[in-house]
Amino acid sequence: MNRDAHYWNNKWQQAPITYSGRALRGSSERIVCDVKAFVTANDAILAEIIQDYQLKKYTDNATAHAIQKFVVSYVQYVGDEQSSECPEFWQFPFETLQSGIGDCEDGAILMASLMIQCGIPPYRVKICAGYVQESATAPQGGHAYCIYLADRRGGNQQWVVMDWCYYEDSYLAPEDKPLAKEGGYNACYQDLWFTFNNELSWNQEGLEVDARRISRNQSTPPTVGTTAGALSLKGVMEKIHNKVKDKD
Repeated sequence: MNRDAHYWNNKWQQAPITYSGRALRGSSERIVCDVKAFVTANDAILAEIIQDYQLKKYTDNATAHAIQKFVVSYVQYVGDEQSSECPEFWQFPFETLQSGIGDCEDGAILMASLMIQCGIPPYRVKICAGYVQESATAPQGGHAYCIYLADRRGGNQQWVVMDWCYYEDSYLAPEDKPLAKEGGYNACYQDLWFTFNNELSWNQEGLEVDARRISRNQSTPPTVGTTAGALSLKGVMEKIHNKVKDKD
């Protein structure tokens, strides 16, 4: 691990984050998934997209910008309740690409996956979930989006918001975008709930994203612990251990 990766990977508290909005076919029991699994960095379909649409450019900034513009133009925003009849149904990148539709987290997951598969180091790419607010008098809502550690003018690196649906600013190159630490566009991006990429997840403590909405007008953050109808991470391991014992 290089020095920059070590610094950024360890700058914030790491913690396991699980998602339990999907169920196995033919079952009502929701399964638990590590959120990192949604970010795919070695996928043949993504590789074809990168080649066909020439998304890999001469710099990381240009690559990230091309990917943002591609996702903005290709993916149609459709809320989870409309597309999957589930309040918070996360899609894998190949599902978003083949359906052409997705909620905010689906486009963010696709964007992060494309960036990393193009060769941008994972420590420079994160998916964020947190509050957004259009103005000081507007209600807060939940949203998921990408941030990218951009090469800025003057030789330094700073995190910028790379959104595709809430306040997409694909007309601005990463070196010119408002900084994430200042709230991005119009200071709309506010307190974070958690962040992750394909390698790590960050939060003050382990938490579970259940089937409630984290996007648009939902203002309730994910919960710490177990949600009714889904196993905790500890419960998943106990279930697996018991099955192994039964086969011995």
